[in-house]
Amino acid sequence: MGVMRILDSSGDAKVVWDVRDDEALTRAAKIFDGLVAEGEIAYERNGPQTVASRVNAFNPDADEIIWVRPLQGG
Repeated sequence: MGVMRILDSSGDAKVVWDVRDDEALTRAAKIFDGLVAEGEIAYERNGPQTVASRVNAFNPDADEIIWVRPLQGG
């Protein structure tokens, strides 16, 4: 089971998928691609590690993908 956590002004939305569920995988991949197109930044975390790595492609085997908005400078 994987989960995407989308952190934004409305809170923390979750998208969950199972690698054995093609429909859920397709939905999660489309959401991932849409967020990339919007300029959001994804970090992937696997296993018990607390360190997440930035990613640019959907990995159905990821334990958790965390989305954040880029910081605005100025």
